[in-house]
Amino acid sequence: MLRIVLPGLMLFFAATLLGCQPEEHAITTTSTSFALGDSTVDVVVHQSAAPGLTYLNLHDNEQTAVEAALSVLRREGGRLVELQHTGERNVTFTLDDSLYVFDPNRMFTDVGLRASLDTLSAATDTAHAVVRAFADSVLAIYRPDTLDAVVTVHNNTENRYSSLSYTDGGDYEDDALFVHVAGDEDPDDFFFVTDEALYNALREEGFSAVLQDNRQATDDGSLSVYCGQQGLPYVNAEAQHGHFAEQVKMLRFLHRLLHASPAAV
Repeated sequence: MLRIVLPGLMLFFAATLLGCQPEEHAITTTSTSFALGDSTVDVVVHQSAAPGLTYLNLHDNEQTAVEAALSVLRREGGRLVELQHTGERNVTFTLDDSLYVFDPNRMFTDVGLRASLDTLSAATDTAHAVVRAFADSVLAIYRPDTLDAVVTVHNNTENRYSSLSYTDGGDYEDDALFVHVAGDEDPDDFFFVTDEALYNALREEGFSAVLQDNRQATDDGSLSVYCGQQGLPYVNAEAQHGHFAEQVKMLRFLHRLLHASPAAV
């Protein structure tokens, strides 16, 4: 269980009231290329000069999330690991004259990866091994086991996926233990977490939040399921495409919640 206290918040709000604006931190960017058959995926690391949270962006077509995370890195510090390939959500590659497609947020468990390959193309042992090795490489760069919490950034499309998807009658109602939909916020902008302390802190701040049921959530290979299985605190800051200001607000609060304050498992 994650324990969260917030002694740094009063200092932040006092500085805001006094008109103090923090300087922007410099960001350095490095990239490592990985070959999957005839295709290449770049794992790009944006590192701020100041310490902070480590974010992960897995879908190359969710650029509002990338820009929001970079904005927070400049203001607050931290690190962003980003997958770049074709600008599409899914990764496509050819191996031994066969075409394969997988969702890079469905590659972190063997069951989920095989289902992703099978749904989008074909699940052969060779393709599974190639993508599994790539998933392990991404985790080695991101280093989730060294973090107080795994933090991902995603974007969604209006009327397709939101916090309402986890309420009674929603497509994913069986995957959620608790759901809080803030009445004055767009349900597309919400946090998805694996830890109840995180869920309670975000709900009490007025954000929409969903707590994954780690015991019975569908094993779809997503990082949230992987973290639930491994006992790692996980939080996804999910916002609608184009909701830049809303996602920055979410990430800045998350930074103050997890980095400016002590947090331990």
